[in-house]
Amino acid sequence: MSIRTQSANNDGGGSAIKRMFHKCNEFRSTPAAVLIVSTMAVFSDTVVYGLIVPFLPDILQNKLGMSSSANGILFGTFGLGVLIGAPISAYISDRWNMRKWPMVIGLVGLGATSVLFALADAFWELVVARLAQGISSGITWAVGLAMIADVYSGEGIGKAMGVAFSGFTIGYLGGPVLGGVIYGAGGNHAIAIFVGAIAVVDLVFRLLLVEPKNMQAVHSSRASELADVDPTQDEKQMQSTTSAEVSSTPVEEASLQITADNEIGDMNSGVQTHITCLPAAHTIEGATDANPAPLERRTTMWDLLKEWPILACCLATITVTGASGSFEPTLPIHMDEEYGSSPAIIGVVFIALVVPSMITGILVGRFTDDERVLNYLAPYGRFAFMIIGSLLAAIAVACVGATRNIAGLVVSLAAVGFLCGTAAVPIMSTMGVHVYRMGGDAYAKVYALFNIAYSIGVIVIPTVLPPVMNAVGFAATMGVVSALLVFGAIVLTIQPTRMLRKYGRSAFIGDNARTFL
Repeated sequence: MSIRTQSANNDGGGSAIKRMFHKCNEFRSTPAAVLIVSTMAVFSDTVVYGLIVPFLPDILQNKLGMSSSANGILFGTFGLGVLIGAPISAYISDRWNMRKWPMVIGLVGLGATSVLFALADAFWELVVARLAQGISSGITWAVGLAMIADVYSGEGIGKAMGVAFSGFTIGYLGGPVLGGVIYGAGGNHAIAIFVGAIAVVDLVFRLLLVEPKNMQAVHSSRASELADVDPTQDEKQMQSTTSAEVSSTPVEEASLQITADNEIGDMNSGVQTHITCLPAAHTIEGATDANPAPLERRTTMWDLLKEWPILACCLATITVTGASGSFEPTLPIHMDEEYGSSPAIIGVVFIALVVPSMITGILVGRFTDDERVLNYLAPYGRFAFMIIGSLLAAIAVACVGATRNIAGLVVSLAAVGFLCGTAAVPIMSTMGVHVYRMGGDAYAKVYALFNIAYSIGVIVIPTVLPPVMNAVGFAATMGVVSALLVFGAIVLTIQPTRMLRKYGRSAFIGDNARTFL
């Protein structure tokens, strides 16, 4: 009797293990798994950027005898690497609908280049290693965000991008915190081991992830939806026109080409989706086996830049992330000179930026998916978060420059973290929603543009600010950053305000309302 009971217990335990493995196997192909892996990739990329902040003065100024301008050069070099890696990987990823291997290559490169950075003994070696880190980061970041947009669409993309932004925030602003602690404990080699470890963990998770099998089908169905829109209904909602050109021979019809040029309100002006529908039994004149007729015109980066919402989001990325990144090359120097702070203390102070921004990522991500909130803010929609967040962040940044003690510095930095997060979260979801409306075939490209804009911010701002601070001081430098945020907010208001004055707010509310972001 006891033997049978024990056997039954063993069978039950084995079944439980099988069920657990089965659930894990199923989870590998879920949107939640994609979100986790992509968020980890974004964290890995951004933590590498900020990790060197607290100990960079110790290496460059104390050990190598460099001026403070060298700090900005290393940050700018990382941004240049992202500028190189992001568009190349985006083109490959979108062109062949391939997400796995570009990310794997990027993660391997991230771990390897971090080791090179730790072993570098000269400034030029640090520059080369930092450039390679940026290239690897640009690859994984663009592809990771594209993976999220592949599996989340419509109302879900805001929440998903909010989670991804939390990973961005933890890495981008939490990197200095970790860098101060780890460098204090083990120096350069400890930093290399840490970055290598997180790259390996992320790589393992990425290899276990099952790519969505219906990626191509989703892209095709979205494009078909845009092509099949009824002209009269589309005139009420998106002011679209559809034209069809049919050519025939005496024997049979050769093809049907449908071109849909959709103007989604004035906010989405310039959206063009070109789809060629070819029956299997027919051919286009001039097409051969060697030169088959193209089935679909793919959206290019230039097409995306013609879209005002995408261009505005790129500008907002430069100003908002540039403002957040302005503290990394300036604050450690200011705290070292003004308060004599150690790398560990500098890292702890950066926590004030991290925690509020993490909370903002989740909260604002939910609000940017709420139709009631967006309708209330019409026609500004998601742009209202960017505008209000930028203006209030400008005030908070000015307060950072005006403080004369560490306590006031911490409070002001907390406000900056919360408000910059409010402005930054809607950027990624807005870009994803707009590409979804265009047909959904350029997610990697649009997030490569996001990375390029981010790179411009981290190339220009960190490179320019240290010399500015040497000339005019820390407070005036923060005033320059505040002015940059105000400029970005003003530009963001132009198009929605023009729409509001032209059509009135009632045109954006109701069943036949004009679309907005």
